[in-house]
Amino acid sequence: MPGKLPPAGHTPLVALPVLVLDLETTGLNVKEDRLVQIAGIAMAGARVLPEPQLNQLVNPGVSIPPAATRVHGIDDQQVADASRFSDLYGSIADLISDRVVVGHHIAFDLAILKHEAARIGVAWRDPQQLDVGQLLGALQPALPDLALETVAAFLDVTITRRHDAMGDCEATAQAWSRLLDLLRERDIRTLAEAQAFAAGRDDIQRREVQAGWHTAPGNHMDPGETSGEFRIDSHAFQARLADHMRRPPIMVPGATTLRKAVQRMVECKVGALLIGEPASPPIGIFTERDLLRLLAEGTVDIDDAPVSSVMSAPVETLGAEDMLYRALGRMDRLGIRHICVAGNDGSALGMISQRDLLDHRARGAVMLDDALVTAKDLQGLAAAFARVPEVAGGLLTEDLDGLEIARFVSQELQSLTARAAELAAQAVEAQGLGPAPAPWCVIVLGSGGRGESLLGADQDNALIHEGGEADDPWFAALGERMADLLDAAGVPRCKGGIMVKNALWRGNVADWRGRVDGWLRKASPEDLLNVDIFFDLAPVVGPAEIARAIKNDAIQQASESIGFLTYLADSVSAVAPRFSLFNRLPLEEGRVDLKRDGLLPLVSLARTLGLRAASKSRATPERLRDAVVFGNLAEADAEILLTLQSQLMTAILRQQLSDLAEGIRPSSRVALKDMRRSDKKDLLSGLGHLREIVDDLRNAVSR
Repeated sequence: MPGKLPPAGHTPLVALPVLVLDLETTGLNVKEDRLVQIAGIAMAGARVLPEPQLNQLVNPGVSIPPAATRVHGIDDQQVADASRFSDLYGSIADLISDRVVVGHHIAFDLAILKHEAARIGVAWRDPQQLDVGQLLGALQPALPDLALETVAAFLDVTITRRHDAMGDCEATAQAWSRLLDLLRERDIRTLAEAQAFAAGRDDIQRREVQAGWHTAPGNHMDPGETSGEFRIDSHAFQARLADHMRRPPIMVPGATTLRKAVQRMVECKVGALLIGEPASPPIGIFTERDLLRLLAEGTVDIDDAPVSSVMSAPVETLGAEDMLYRALGRMDRLGIRHICVAGNDGSALGMISQRDLLDHRARGAVMLDDALVTAKDLQGLAAAFARVPEVAGGLLTEDLDGLEIARFVSQELQSLTARAAELAAQAVEAQGLGPAPAPWCVIVLGSGGRGESLLGADQDNALIHEGGEADDPWFAALGERMADLLDAAGVPRCKGGIMVKNALWRGNVADWRGRVDGWLRKASPEDLLNVDIFFDLAPVVGPAEIARAIKNDAIQQASESIGFLTYLADSVSAVAPRFSLFNRLPLEEGRVDLKRDGLLPLVSLARTLGLRAASKSRATPERLRDAVVFGNLAEADAEILLTLQSQLMTAILRQQLSDLAEGIRPSSRVALKDMRRSDKKDLLSGLGHLREIVDDLRNAVSR
């Protein structure tokens, strides 16, 4: 089936493009019997789409046996003037080529279509497929049978026209919709996971093979392989806007006349001016496009009219730490040519224009748009976030290491969290609780906050607001909605409960100051865990200064508390790499947990050394460099640790991509036997060096 690309295995079920398919035939022999009716219903996750739909009688070119007519009611007279399969093949192939085909006994239906295609001499490629009977059978192995009637009865679905292709299709669509909730309860979230889960009913698949039906094709995308439609410009996913923006931005006050504004553009050789005062957020932007429009209209006196009367507003802004692909996606979505790069207070730091990014456009570079920022609902969130593994795989083939790719993954995770919070706030207001009672800021904690998250991350977030205790019910409702959205979109709930929905992880400024102060003073194991990830926070939506002020004060307080830092150093020693007498790491089912025995002690070490140095950096590499400057870490040791972090994250990411393709939930557990001997040797050497540095950490923080 030419042209389109099938969904990748990591696509979330809630956003999966589906065609529910059902056939009626002249009999049950897939090699000999023929198609007489075909029906299809397009869905996005659990939602039925108004189009495309298919409901077509088919002239089989042979007489329909009376026994078949007694089942489905279709006889020779009804199909005499119907289309032949050869007339329908193109539209059928187009419908299923970029969708997962869902059905009941779907392998039978696809086997019929394959043999029909062979009869007319056209190529057939099995689409991705899921069978509602197999899925329910895997969920409920005690069911007596998996006939459509049994499936429908269990899922409380009504079949209105049994053995009519569209009637059975409608029932199957309802069954699929209800199965999604049951699969999610079993923590089955993606296409590949669902396929692997259904394959657990190998008894069903053996019977299908014996009958000559098709078994479900895998989705074996090799680690690092993209779907072929895109090329990756790795630089767009590495470089920050701060590295490419033109600074300082050219600004003029709003009262400036149009003529003077244009003269300023010519003098500075720029295509746009920001309007406003340098120390404040810009109030608008005036561009070459605006000038051409005004000249064409001829209605404005350029010597008299202030530029504020014709400027465009509001100004689109991104942060200096945002990556180039973000600017490209935003420009494409809005059809604009300039973006203001703003600081934390909203004031302009510089400008990015299409001219600055032409090189990346010429390379056909970007394969990720601004979809997360603009998602309207759960399906939009899930569909946008589902592209992250594919981009990560493409970047890996471009020789970016795991740490570089993690910065991109983390930025997408932060964007997803921010948009989920915004949608949750809209839902809370719509349910009758009104608008937010006070300004609020959502923060991402842990690896997502540090910019070091890989695939398979769970939720680590919190909320700070400027209201009072009476406002908590509104923010509690926000947290519940937000957790549900993120969970369904592919970011599972945190097993440790670190989410806005839990009271410990939301509160006003006073609550948070008291909470952090208590963590620093008591320093119990739980307190150390909580304060650890708090220091990694990144504000993602709302007034960031609320969070930064609390964090910066906490960093200063921690840097001066040798007792707290000593407790923290001891907690790092407790998670040092666990080497055996033979210099081996512990194995579980043939894999090593490179987070537990690598990243966890390394990141915790860097955080502790950074706090002693009063470092405001979040990322592990910057904390290590700050520790070198402070004098509690040797530069040579820092370089070894930086190399080790890159090795660990690259190994984990490579394994995660391989696991995703096999329907295995990504984790930090890696099969070292698959690594090259030299890479494994370097990794173990680096981990040994890490252990030595951890052993001296107590002394380092007391200096």
